[in-house]
Amino acid sequence: MLVVNWRCTKNPLAGGAEVYFQEIFSRLVARGHQVTLLCERFPGSEPEEFLGGIRTIRAGGKLTFNFTAAGQVGRLADSLDADIVIDDLNKIPFYSPWHTKRPVLAILMHLFRGSIFKEALPPLAAYVWLTETMIPWAYNRCRFAVLSESSKKDTVKVGIDPARITVIPPGTDFDCFRPDATVAREPLVLHVGRLKKYKATDHLLLAAKKLKDRGVKFTTVMVGDGDDKPRLEALAAKFELGAAVRFTGFIPETEKVNWYRRAAVLVENSVKEGWGLIVMEANACGTPTVVARSPGLVDSSRDGVNGLMYDYGDVPALAEKLERLLTDAALRTRLGQQAIEWAKQWTWDGAADAMERTIEETIAEVQRTNDK
Repeated sequence: MLVVNWRCTKNPLAGGAEVYFQEIFSRLVARGHQVTLLCERFPGSEPEEFLGGIRTIRAGGKLTFNFTAAGQVGRLADSLDADIVIDDLNKIPFYSPWHTKRPVLAILMHLFRGSIFKEALPPLAAYVWLTETMIPWAYNRCRFAVLSESSKKDTVKVGIDPARITVIPPGTDFDCFRPDATVAREPLVLHVGRLKKYKATDHLLLAAKKLKDRGVKFTTVMVGDGDDKPRLEALAAKFELGAAVRFTGFIPETEKVNWYRRAAVLVENSVKEGWGLIVMEANACGTPTVVARSPGLVDSSRDGVNGLMYDYGDVPALAEKLERLLTDAALRTRLGQQAIEWAKQWTWDGAADAMERTIEETIAEVQRTNDK
C-alpha cells in the first residue's frame, strides 16, 4: 500500500488525521501488509525512516507538498508495485486517480467547504473550496472511507455516491488513555489540539472571561500549538485573564494524558470536525466534555451521556455548561464515569478490521472491472 498524507506523526503540526493513519495502518503492518507513507518534510526531519513498521518517505514542504506528491505518487506506486494507493484527503486533495492507474481509496477526515472562510484569507479559502469541489471529478470511481456520518453527508453533498462510502470511526488507545485514581481532579478547563481559527478557541476565552467575572475559580489550559496562538494570547491579555489561562504549546503524549486526568472538563469549540478524537481520549480518562453541536462532534458526543453540548457560537451557553461542571461535583463524576463506557464503543482494532475490508473490496472491484 502507498498512502499519501500531508504529515506523519512526528511532524510538530500532526493532528487527528495522522493519529488515525498511524493507529490503523501500523496494525495492518502487524497483519503482514506492507505500507509506505509519502508525506511532507519538516525542519529536522529525516528524508526516510520507519515509524511503527511503516516506511515513511518525506518530500516537499508545508506549502508545496501537494504539488510534490502529484509528481511522485505515480512513479512511487510503480516502483513499489503497489496494490493500492490510499489518498488521505486531509486539507487539499492530491488527486491521485489522475496520477496513477492503480486502485485508489480515498480517506476523508472532513470537508472544510464554507468553514474554510473562517480560517483563511478569501483567496486561499476560495482555492481550498475549489479543490474540494473538484473531488467528484477526480474520485468519482473511487471508494471512500470517512470518520463519521457527518463527513459522509458532506461527501454525498459534494457529489459522491453514498453507496461508495464506508464510515470508519477512530478508536482510542485504552492502554494510554485511562483513568488514574492517584491523580487529583482540579478546577481545570482543558483544550487540546492545533490552535486554528476554525476551531473557534476564542469562544473558550470569551466564556472564560464570563466565568472569571462571575467569580468562578478555575484555570483554562490550552494544550497544543498553531498559527492562531498569537491571536489567542493577545485576546487572553485583552480580557485580563492572567493566570486563569495557560498556553503549554506542543507537549509529549504522556504529559497530555496527565492533563486529561487532572482536568474537570475538556472543551471542543470547533465549527467542524471529522469526529473528535480528543473527545474520546478525554472520555477514556474519565473526563467529561463540553462540545459544540457541530458536524463530527455530534457523532462522537451525546448530551448528558459523555458530557454536555451547546449550540456552536453561543458563548453564554458555553459558559453556563462549564460553570455547571466546575461547580457540580456529582454531575461531573456521573458524566465522567459514563464517558469511559461511551468511549469503549470504538477501538483501533475494530477500525483496522473495517479499513482492511474496505481496502480489499476496493482492490477486488478494480480487478473485476479490468477483467471484463
